[in-house]
Amino acid sequence: MIRTDSVAGVPAEVFAPGDFIREEIEARGWTQKELAGILGRPLQTVNQIINGKKEVTPATAIALGEAFGTSAELWLNLESAYRLANVERPSSDEIARRARLRSVAPVQELIDRGWIEERSSIGELEEQVCKFLDIESLTETPRLLIAARRSGVRDDFSPSQVAWACRAKHVASTMAVPTFDYEQFTDLLPNLSRFSSSEEKMRQLRPTLTNLGLRLVVVPHLRNTRIDGAMFWLAPDSPVVCLSLRYDRIDSFWFTLMHELAHVCQGHAEGLEYLDSQLTGKEAQPTNSKAPCERNADRLAGDWLVPADALKRFIRRTKPYYSRAAVCTFADELGIHPGIVVGRLQHLGEIPWQNLRRLLVKVSPMLGFG
Repeated sequence: MIRTDSVAGVPAEVFAPGDFIREEIEARGWTQKELAGILGRPLQTVNQIINGKKEVTPATAIALGEAFGTSAELWLNLESAYRLANVERPSSDEIARRARLRSVAPVQELIDRGWIEERSSIGELEEQVCKFLDIESLTETPRLLIAARRSGVRDDFSPSQVAWACRAKHVASTMAVPTFDYEQFTDLLPNLSRFSSSEEKMRQLRPTLTNLGLRLVVVPHLRNTRIDGAMFWLAPDSPVVCLSLRYDRIDSFWFTLMHELAHVCQGHAEGLEYLDSQLTGKEAQPTNSKAPCERNADRLAGDWLVPADALKRFIRRTKPYYSRAAVCTFADELGIHPGIVVGRLQHLGEIPWQNLRRLLVKVSPMLGFG
């Protein structure tokens, strides 16, 4: 027995299952004591159910169904509707707003990392997220990387990926750089990997790129984003390359960096932007399955790191056994870190992923990023 509000379409009054039980036993001329005997339950229990002091359990629902010739679901549904109708409703839509907010951004991660401030008020928290995403309201789509090319298998961006890109923009915006010198930048690229040869040179990498007008920043990846790097423009003549250091290894760092710098070359004329995931490691997408722009960036990155002709000659004279000494000698000839050579050999399938791992040193201690 449920009366419904004809305007709102919501229950106006819901009766307890006990009211229906009372009607059933009265129609049959039973007493509560007789029903207790039929159900095999204590009289006190039956009395409490009829008076709404005790819930109808699944076992009781089955027994009532057998006694009255109905389904057990009928009694469970009556019980659920009654209990739900008597629960005090929230006075506002705060729960729904908190849930919606977390579908827009990984709020807790942003708080944990200090990217936004924790707020007890949902309104203040919404303001924090909107400010972080550079939007006026949660119904807007963040403008950053909306039209970016993506190396992953899907075309859209997850809230965590958008949040990561927004953080990259915030960090890059704090850097003061001169006007981007495209010609000097492209002249440097074939020799840039030589900065990998020592920690001292590695610490000069970012200042060198900064002096050419390119912002290089590091933003740790967020959970489940699988982002390795991105390239975007703060202005038509102001490129940004952001790396996540998802794999804190010298081979991964250098390949991702050069891949993103290749995108700077590709996007210079048209202002194209890119967000790249799964670039390196065992999960990396095969180059031949990528879009043409990504294949070209892979090719350029590989050639800038280890010239293709030199790598082919090294492979011909060395395979199938690549010793540490042989790899280090070849790297010295090129003036680069041997870990880069290991990474290229792994990428080409010349050596297993587990070989020469000690040469794949961590890169974060060398970078000097603040």
